[in-house]
Amino acid sequence: MLKFVIYDDEDKYLNGIEKIIKKATKDNQYDIVKFKEYNKEFQDVIKDDSKKIYILDIEIPNGLSGVDVARNIRKNDWDSMIILVTAHLEKVFSVVQAQIMILGLISKTNKFQDYLISAIETSIKKINQTKVLTFTTQNITYKIFTDDIYYITKDSVERKCIIKNKYNEAPIYENLSSVLDKLDDRFVIISRSCIVNVEKISKVDWKNCIIYFDNGTSNNYLSRSKKKELRNKIENYS
Repeated sequence: MLKFVIYDDEDKYLNGIEKIIKKATKDNQYDIVKFKEYNKEFQDVIKDDSKKIYILDIEIPNGLSGVDVARNIRKNDWDSMIILVTAHLEKVFSVVQAQIMILGLISKTNKFQDYLISAIETSIKKINQTKVLTFTTQNITYKIFTDDIYYITKDSVERKCIIKNKYNEAPIYENLSSVLDKLDDRFVIISRSCIVNVEKISKVDWKNCIIYFDNGTSNNYLSRSKKKELRNKIENYS
């Protein structure tokens, strides 16, 4: 059964988030557990085998921050979803640096209920179908949701590839072919130096071989010999 884990030091948010979960999930079967502190009971929840969606407050006065709790979660669990909430969005930098693979960072002061409902709905969808790309670089193991990958490029100088994902980029010391073998059929090689996720493509300038992605970025790695293959792949996912 799906389990929601709420971590906040204020009762109004613990109870408010619980009400939002019930509104977002409707008839779904789930459990809700709430914590005001990071204790042994919380640690036991992290270690159990249930699928979980964590909603963690970043700021916990005199307690472990939501970012640190998320780090501890990721030591044991890379499958559950993590949503961080905060009254201070300037904390976002520490979250990005933490490499904890969060689904979202939500402000408590800006349309909190609307954004949290959307994040919960996305979390439920992802937790039922998500796949994770796992790789080790310089003795550090990274895990990235394949849904968050836009494209992967080959470094022209070093023997590595660069994964461009939703939040940042990550190096992987493997060749493109071996990376592609770990991915699903949404991914296609568009040149000797690039793989793209066709679900992230918003449009293609076929004349100039430029690919535009739904996050506003673009690249020009498309080779003319791969145009037909990419077009067919996009049509299969349209």
